[in-house]
Amino acid sequence: MNLTLDEILEGARGKTGGLPDPDSGSWREGLGILLRDHARENRLTERGWASVRNRYVDCLASRIVVDDWHRRHPDLASTPIERPVFILGMPRTGTTMLSYLFESDPAVRSMLRWEAYNLAPPAAPGALRSDPRCLAEVAKDEGILKAAAKVAAAHFEPGDSPTECVHLVAQDFRSMMLAVTTTTPTYHDWLLFTDMESAFAHRKRALQILQSTNPGRWVLKMPSDALFVRQIFKTFPDARVVWTHRDPYAAAASAFGMRGATRAFSEVDAGAEYMRRHFPLQFALHLARPLEVSRERPGDFYHLYYDTLIGDPVAEMRRLYRWLGDAFNPEAESGMTRWLAENPQNKHGKHLYSYEEWGLTRDDMTPYFADYLQVHPVAKAPLA
Repeated sequence: MNLTLDEILEGARGKTGGLPDPDSGSWREGLGILLRDHARENRLTERGWASVRNRYVDCLASRIVVDDWHRRHPDLASTPIERPVFILGMPRTGTTMLSYLFESDPAVRSMLRWEAYNLAPPAAPGALRSDPRCLAEVAKDEGILKAAAKVAAAHFEPGDSPTECVHLVAQDFRSMMLAVTTTTPTYHDWLLFTDMESAFAHRKRALQILQSTNPGRWVLKMPSDALFVRQIFKTFPDARVVWTHRDPYAAAASAFGMRGATRAFSEVDAGAEYMRRHFPLQFALHLARPLEVSRERPGDFYHLYYDTLIGDPVAEMRRLYRWLGDAFNPEAESGMTRWLAENPQNKHGKHLYSYEEWGLTRDDMTPYFADYLQVHPVAKAPLA
């Protein structure tokens, strides 16, 4: 089975009721590379083909809806995204926990998972968690937990929780989410070096829609923003960056395990060879690029260390708010304390991981981490 770009476009047109095609053709390049990779690699199962088709149709349909909404509300284009906070770093370094702690503050605006593909019309004021589209997504959570228990042990997002901006840049088909969930070697390596301007422009347009009815200080989580950190400041000049740091050996091993578990849903196997050949460079660039930019713009980066966050989350958040210049008020502190009590570590099961199942050793990864560890010596001794 193969898919064509025209089939995806026709599916998106049908899903949006015949709205005009996207204003820009920037999405075509990435989608074309993905579809050629799928055909050449021939690793998708029947369920996998259905899954990628649905995902790509959803991405393009969301793009169409955003463009149409802006066309009908041209004033949105001039509304600023003020002082957004970007959470980035290697995968599995505490970015999710940090985003949940931020979202516990009523003054913070996060993009919720249900919003990522329901961008317009935006939720009515104050209705982010009572919107029927939100309730429909939350109703699916129990089924997701049952069907994907191994994945949930590593990472689970309820329908009304903060989510990653990978979904927004995927609507321009420039997203690490699309590179790691199936075997797409050409796309993966293209993405590491492609121009992200069009994807970030779409991301900004989506956020302008969402904040038009429910404003707030944006806190945006996307670990792979580390790969595109220069584009952050080009699109959002007054951005502040929170860079999460954790032992990269542990973070990478955990990321291998989580990604392998998700890939098994769509492919004939977890794809160890693909991950072994392509992911180490990706992890190295997750470290090298923010390391370079943080040297150029030290005042725009907050270095948040995983062990410090885990050791005393509220104290670390208080320090982070002080750096941001934001008030750490009682509502924020009580919200965070409540979230921590309701969400202990390993709530959905313990995530076990190792390098051996992917045909790698710790020593294989050392060259990819050496420069970073000279500056941020967070590596721990290997377990005996």
